Amino acid sequence: MAANFLSRYIPVADAVAQLLHPHAEVVIHELYTDRVYHVANTFSGRKAGDASLLKLSAEALEMEATIIGPYEKPGEKGQTIRSITSVLRNDSGQAQGLMCINLDYSGYEPALDLLEALIRPKPRQPNPEILFRHDWQDQIKLEIRDFLIENQLTITNLNLSNRRQLMSRLDEKGLFYAKKSIEQVATILGVSRATSYSDLQAIRKSANSIEKKITK
Repeated sequence: MAANFLSRYIPVADAVAQLLHPHAEVVIHELYTDRVYHVANTFSGRKAGDASLLKLSAEALEMEATIIGPYEKPGEKGQTIRSITSVLRNDSGQAQGLMCINLDYSGYEPALDLLEALIRPKPRQPNPEILFRHDWQDQIKLEIRDFLIENQLTITNLNLSNRRQLMSRLDEKGLFYAKKSIEQVATILGVSRATSYSDLQAIRKSANSIEKKITK
């Protein structure tokens, strides 16, 4: 069974997490159940048994390399996470799981910014679409991060207008289809769930009002 196969990688995950502690989180995903199988040094809040939101089959990974990445994604607090994913295959070469190493290097970003100003950085690889297509949680964090960067804002200085512009962007991307998406956005923005629902209702009401005027 896949679970028995994946158990052999738990010591590897724990060793990597201990070596890079407290900056690295290592997550093992089981493809068959689309669940998190094991987490070492969690800082994303995930735990064993949580939904992976990958919706990947072994067949979908047949043409993928054994190593995917490195790539970047935002963390729970908007910090930059550098990740790399290893496809875990059985003796027949069939993908059974993924082991993702997530490195939070946000504490080093000021030094990295200085170095990048002095030397030409390598082009950043795009996020691997196969890992992100179904993960609405990471899609939300990516959109929030992009919005903040594009508008030269931080979460702490968002005003009502900025916040609703962001909510409108997330709504246009169709990212509020998941049951707990509003709660996730509220947590990231540091507002109550009621405030996020109020913002969403306000921008949808405004959009409907504009649409009615256009169609008249």
